[in-house]
Amino acid sequence: MDYAIVLLLVFLCHEVFTVSSSKLPHLSHKHQTSSLLKFKNALTVDTSASYLCQEPYPKTSSWNMSTDCCSWDGVICDEMTGHVIELDLSCSNLAGTIDSNSSLFQLSHLQRLDLSLNNFSNSHISPEFGKFSSLTHLDLSDSNFSGQIPSEISHLSKLQSLCLYGRLRLIAHNFKLLLQNLTQLIELDLTSINISSTIRLNFSSHLTTLRLGDTALYGIIPETIFHLPNLETLHLWENYQHSGYFPKTKWNSSTSLQKLQLSFVNFPHNLPESIGYLTSLRYLYLQNCNLRGPIPESLSKLTRIEDLYLQYNSLNGTIPSGIFSLPSLSRLVLSNNHFSGQFEDFNSNSLNLIDLSNNQLQGHLPNSIQNLVNLTDLDISFNNFHVDASLFSDLKQISYLSLSYNTIDEKEVNSTLPESLEYLLLAACELSNLDLSNNRLQGRIPDWAWSNWMSLITLNISHNKLASVDTIPLQIVMKKADFQSDFWKGALMGYGSGLCIGLSIIHFMISTGKPIWLARIIIEMEHKLIMGRRKKQRRQRNYRRRNINHF
Repeated sequence: MDYAIVLLLVFLCHEVFTVSSSKLPHLSHKHQTSSLLKFKNALTVDTSASYLCQEPYPKTSSWNMSTDCCSWDGVICDEMTGHVIELDLSCSNLAGTIDSNSSLFQLSHLQRLDLSLNNFSNSHISPEFGKFSSLTHLDLSDSNFSGQIPSEISHLSKLQSLCLYGRLRLIAHNFKLLLQNLTQLIELDLTSINISSTIRLNFSSHLTTLRLGDTALYGIIPETIFHLPNLETLHLWENYQHSGYFPKTKWNSSTSLQKLQLSFVNFPHNLPESIGYLTSLRYLYLQNCNLRGPIPESLSKLTRIEDLYLQYNSLNGTIPSGIFSLPSLSRLVLSNNHFSGQFEDFNSNSLNLIDLSNNQLQGHLPNSIQNLVNLTDLDISFNNFHVDASLFSDLKQISYLSLSYNTIDEKEVNSTLPESLEYLLLAACELSNLDLSNNRLQGRIPDWAWSNWMSLITLNISHNKLASVDTIPLQIVMKKADFQSDFWKGALMGYGSGLCIGLSIIHFMISTGKPIWLARIIIEMEHKLIMGRRKKQRRQRNYRRRNINHF
């Protein structure tokens, strides 16, 4: 019994010593501190170097000899040995070059290295990166490296994550070596790398993330990619010479796949019913894929889907009613297809963007659209809808509304548009009465715009912040007999602050005997709005394209 107690005391003392010693600060080796400072001094801090970052921060600015390098921003050391094992300098505003003589390569114990989102001035990726034998994570993406990716990267056999997103080149042989040797990869991101190879290669079964978008891959996508057992994210977008076929039966990765981005890849067949097996799917991007036929009903089973983008295909038939009831759906884009018929009620209030433009849809918009309280963007232009404008009065978040080339139902419309509205597109809606009063419109209606509302009977733009009526060229060619019937046009026109200016216009009409003919302003105003919107969308699309690869 005494012997057992002694053993217990020895064990407890050992544990106490181990725990206590693990909490003691370990001074790093001097050469590590020196190497890091040399690396810092070889580069400069430039506030424009990390312009893609939302919150860039110059981590190296606080590095100095007076403190242990293991306490520096972006530096993590092993608690037992004091070796620098992680270096995270992403978004650090670093500018300069990293050549093969860089002191960075003296940090031989590195396990994680992140230099992403800096500006390394078109310097090549040094073969010395291949000597970090302990490296498990390497991220050099969006840091303005250039040239060929060295074959030595394939020597990093412990790599679990490799991100080289950027305008680089990788010859087909090195791509093959990469996949053969890096068998532990969980994440592979080679977005925008010029690979110029087929994709008929074997991928690590451990992969959860595979991003090969815009890589000049060609040939047939092997179906085995869709059967990787742990795959969560698959991005192959903008490989224009690619084509493929979706599995007809259940995908092996169906329970894990969350993000599928295959836009601009040729899938010249129907969407299979097997798409409904992807029960964990949150983002589906299949625009410009040459898809045809109807949307399978099984798509309504994707209860976790947030983004559904199927625009610019040849899809047809009716839109399954279940899509409008998906509980998590936030963005629905089905534009530029051949959908027809009517659709039923919206039973989900999670939607904030709907684009059904350029189809052959018809009938009345369902009243349930006014329940979409989170809706910010709605585009149903170029269809055959009958639209009750009062449905939008309670959509307090909406900023973009395009109803062009439909029929607006003007009967008993007494509501005003929400104050949140920034873009209103109403081209060719056969309007005869238009009330834009109390909408905080600003600026000056241009001279050339006044000829664009020829069919209007009444126009009310009162109680806005528009410029003075004196700047409007009044081209009035009407018979005096028409004056009485056109009097109310002037009375309702109320340009600028409201009644006072409206009366001034009436006075002008009486003094000249020539009423103002308000004509077709809306088409040209819409044109200007559309151009502005397109610029905004391009900026958003470019930003989204960069960030979608980091989901």
